[in-house]
Amino acid sequence: MRALILVAALLVVGAAGAGSAGADNPVLTGDVAANDSFDISLVDGTGAKVKHLAAGTYTMVVHDHSLHHNFHLTGPGVDVTTDVLFVGDQTFTIAVGDGLYTYICDPHPQTMRGIFTAGSVTAPPPGKLVASLSAASSSTLRPLDSTHAGTYVITVSDRSSTDGFRLSGPGVSRATTARFTGTVKWTVALRKGNYEYGSTRFSKQRKVFTIYG
Repeated sequence: MRALILVAALLVVGAAGAGSAGADNPVLTGDVAANDSFDISLVDGTGAKVKHLAAGTYTMVVHDHSLHHNFHLTGPGVDVTTDVLFVGDQTFTIAVGDGLYTYICDPHPQTMRGIFTAGSVTAPPPGKLVASLSAASSSTLRPLDSTHAGTYVITVSDRSSTDGFRLSGPGVSRATTARFTGTVKWTVALRKGNYEYGSTRFSKQRKVFTIYG
């Protein structure tokens, strides 16, 4: 009988120790769509926006406020999400390693997203965009479905000998000349705001995209 009591006591102590170890994890707080807004955020224990984390194990508490949005975090070794139809609080234990992490709302990945680095990775790698201008001054810039603020390398293919390709917006004003044909690469820093791209000659043919931060 005494042996059974001792085993039970050890089990209780072990369970308490496990709970205390989990409680020792740094806490991250995710928040999505308060008042059905298009806002998504991830903050640390001080309330500061998460930009970089040390590699390790974290407890992430997500406050999901809307039936139309969700919180989805992905990166090396991590893929956790709330359901779009779920409303409430959900807790995840995540093991963060070296790399780039992205959190989004799956139905609105361009307007509701954030990134952070972790471990030995201290800066996100440059994004890649491909631009083209045809002889008819028709232009494209892709992909724009997952564009967030940051540094980008843009490969511009200009096939018009009478027009140029132009990109302008917050902190950026780049263009090829009207007589130039060929391929160039630009490294640009895209910031929150609206950008315009397309023909240098025909403003009505230009297109606009938005960086949401």
